[in-house]
Amino acid sequence: LEVREPLMDHELIEWLATLPSSLKIQGGEGKYVFKKAFEPLLPHDVLYRPKMGFSVPLARWLRGPLAQRMSESVLSDRMLDSGYFQRDALERMVQGHLKGQADHSDALWALIMFDAFLRVSHQSA
Repeated sequence: LEVREPLMDHELIEWLATLPSSLKIQGGEGKYVFKKAFEPLLPHDVLYRPKMGFSVPLARWLRGPLAQRMSESVLSDRMLDSGYFQRDALERMVQGHLKGQADHSDALWALIMFDAFLRVSHQSA
C-alpha cells in the first residue's frame, strides 16, 4: 500500500512544479529527482521496482464476513424481479463459491453492485 503524506505538503508541491521536466523524467524513469534524493536512504530495488497493484481478498471475504450480505443481495427479490437472471443459475453460483468449488468473486461482486443499483433506483423512482 502506497503512502504519500510527504507529497501532501503544498510548499513541496509548489517547488516541484517549478522544476524542469528533465529532473522529473529521465531515461524513461519517472520521479527522477525524487528517487535520486532517496538513493542514499532506500535500497535500489525498493526505489526502482515496478508499480504494484493492491488487491483485496474478495473471494475469502465473500466466503466469510460478507457471505450473508452476498447471498442476500445476489438472491434478492430485486435481482430476480429484474428479469435478467435465473434463480437456479444464481443459486449455483453462490453455492459453488461458498463451498469453494469455484471462485466467482468477480461476478458476485458485480451482482452485489447491480443489486445496490437496483435498490437505489427503486428508492428514487
